[in-house]
Amino acid sequence: MHANTAIAGTADAMSPTTVRQCTPTLQEYTDEQVRRLESVLENPFDPGEIKWRVTNTTSDRHRGQVIAYADPRAYTDRLNAIFTVRGWTREYSVQVIQNFERKDRGNGEGTISGKIVVTCKLTIDGLGSHSGLGEEWADNENAGTSAEAQAFKRACSCFGLGRYLYDLGGNWVDLDDRKQPLSRPRLPDWALPKRSPAGTTSRNGNGHTGTNGRMENKSVASVDLATLKARVKSLCEQVGLGLARSVTKAIATTEDPTQILDAAVLTALSAKLEDTLRGVERLRTAIGVVGQASFSRLCQQMNLAGDRLDDIPDRSTLRQLIEALEKAAGAAPMRQNGSGQTTQVADNGHAPADATNGLCKGRTSAQAKKPVPEDVKVLGAARADLIREAQRVGKLRNMKVSEVVDRAAKGAFRFTDLEKLTREALPALKVTIEILRQVA
Repeated sequence: MHANTAIAGTADAMSPTTVRQCTPTLQEYTDEQVRRLESVLENPFDPGEIKWRVTNTTSDRHRGQVIAYADPRAYTDRLNAIFTVRGWTREYSVQVIQNFERKDRGNGEGTISGKIVVTCKLTIDGLGSHSGLGEEWADNENAGTSAEAQAFKRACSCFGLGRYLYDLGGNWVDLDDRKQPLSRPRLPDWALPKRSPAGTTSRNGNGHTGTNGRMENKSVASVDLATLKARVKSLCEQVGLGLARSVTKAIATTEDPTQILDAAVLTALSAKLEDTLRGVERLRTAIGVVGQASFSRLCQQMNLAGDRLDDIPDRSTLRQLIEALEKAAGAAPMRQNGSGQTTQVADNGHAPADATNGLCKGRTSAQAKKPVPEDVKVLGAARADLIREAQRVGKLRNMKVSEVVDRAAKGAFRFTDLEKLTREALPALKVTIEILRQVA
């Protein structure tokens, strides 16, 4: 592997109006301000910023499957509008992986090529840093630009910006003679901006808050309160009692959503609950991999009231549970049962009693205190993501998880060899995960 020198970049310019709303010094946000800024970051882009890329076509090339994406400028516009150009930075590191076997589509023959792998570290003053990975085949003349954009957008998604786009499945549409979509798929209601512009206006057409994190109630257009209340009620039931209460209290001044009469607050609450629900689905997938027994032990270690969904008190705890279970799922061997589901097993064939040791705060074993190599962490997370997506696709297509993985990997690796893969196989794992994410 050959590493190139790091490349650093900063945010683009923005309007003077927005600059005056933000202070140039390092921000220190209260917990309430962080939650509201998070809600603004998670707000979907204006539909005009959404583009569609053809990923698969029928044999006659008359129809194709398209996925939604947004240009990196939409991301920088949103960051500039909220934090100003002084409030965030990004840094890139570039690596070139040589002698990587690439499987050609159609004939299945392999060729030796290289890959450009870019890591983007996005730092927002007062909120911290997150990193994202992007990659592209080296024989693509725009490989660097493509990998850079992918890495930047994935780093943004860790803060919630643009993350909803990953939840949009592929849509099949008619194609023209140039293999381009004849029409744009209709975005679902949850993928539309939750608030209209007010106060701060950016180039992507979305309304935002300043760095004080205050929400503008007057920015919400006329909305049917009954519809909003019904949506919020349904989401509260799906995420569980504890999470519903904590999310509601973070957005409003009450834990009871039925007492909220402001459309703006209900809209913001609905968006936050939708994001929480996606986290709940991730948790259920992870439980399906490691098993209910491991989840129950983890809940006991974290001193939760029980192992039910209603017993999860807040989003922070939900995040800890997801991270712990997904790491456990990636660190232990997987056994496939007759229905195609996978479970975590130890050498004796039973679920390991210490599967979650060292993955949560508090009670850790002496062995778990040993530092885990970064390669193991990265590979474990990638394997967990792969299994989760394979389970989802398997349910959609009535296929076994092993069959889903083997087909998506296209010969780069096999399901039975997942635990033997090394860091060099990480790009292939990432590509396979992206392929599965596009399956609707």
